[in-house]
Amino acid sequence: MKILVVLNDLDIGGAQNYTIALINQFVRLGHDVVLIVLSNNLALKSRLSADVKIRVWERKFTIDLIVLKKLRREIDKGNYDGVISSYILYQKLATLCLSHTPITLYPIHSTVDRDLKSFVTNFLLFRLKSRHERYITTIDNQTHYLCKKHLLKPGFFAQIYNGIDTIRFSAIPDKFSRDEFLKRIGVPVNHRIILMVAGFREEKRHIDAITSLKYIREVMKNLTLICVGDNRSEERNKLQAYINDNSIEGVKLLIASEAGDVKNYYWSADMFTLTSNKVETFPISVLEAMACGLPCVLTDTGGAKDIIINKNLGRVVPVENIKAIAEAWYEVLQSHNTNDKDLIKTYTQLHFQIKSSANQYINLIQNIHAN
Repeated sequence: MKILVVLNDLDIGGAQNYTIALINQFVRLGHDVVLIVLSNNLALKSRLSADVKIRVWERKFTIDLIVLKKLRREIDKGNYDGVISSYILYQKLATLCLSHTPITLYPIHSTVDRDLKSFVTNFLLFRLKSRHERYITTIDNQTHYLCKKHLLKPGFFAQIYNGIDTIRFSAIPDKFSRDEFLKRIGVPVNHRIILMVAGFREEKRHIDAITSLKYIREVMKNLTLICVGDNRSEERNKLQAYINDNSIEGVKLLIASEAGDVKNYYWSADMFTLTSNKVETFPISVLEAMACGLPCVLTDTGGAKDIIINKNLGRVVPVENIKAIAEAWYEVLQSHNTNDKDLIKTYTQLHFQIKSSANQYINLIQNIHAN
């Protein structure tokens, strides 16, 4: 099968990580994949399989007619069996009035619309869906929410769980030393580690995690919160200023270029957390953490409750509730043990394999062709 994938960028983020893993799995399954990236932001390019044909068509404007024309020609002449696109409006403009358009899948990586403009745009795009198009949701809560919010019938969306290469995260190399790694980044080796992997964006609410740490350290001194973000250094520096102004100890903030391989942080941590107040749907970082056996404390956004289905896996707490976050951290750190770690790894391996996700995409394309 010949597949075209269209992405806005290859920046550091969960959606990009997932799509790259999906592309690489398509290649492993013997499919021919072409990737078009609509910007020069290629931070994750090195993670792509060498067998992926990549083309970078940087847009000079939001609606770049030259790029639209190139994309239209590629789709029209490329003989693709299926297209997977992260930019719905651009894809629709590029294929407007084409006599033949391949099967097109639109993965939706967010749930709650950021603003009224986003809501109206999505409301209209959903109603302009053609027979050859499918919108892909990733988890039950997202599917139910979007159907209710946009007045859509059950069955409008195809649902495919996100997945990861679980072995890549769960298999800790013999040469890895937690103590040596923590010493290298300046964290006491006798501390329990709470890890947060999330871009330094307002909706990720790092400020809530930092404030929660201040409260929990009143009863657990040997505790460090490590936040590994993207490369938004200005936003990181604002958070560091808040930490300094409020004399909060035990927080380590790292932008991506400083952090290096994120797996080292998963392998060193005792627990994973996300404190977002919106946008979050099915975070890849949570799956990566769970593949390493880490219990998770997540705020109640997106599909958190569909992932953390019992207390052996962690806790789900209300958004922007500092007390609830701190109490859940304390409970998890006090109660989880090695047996829970193995259970979490097994649960993730059984339910969130990237191979399963890739096969479902292929099967969906084939079924649409057959009908």
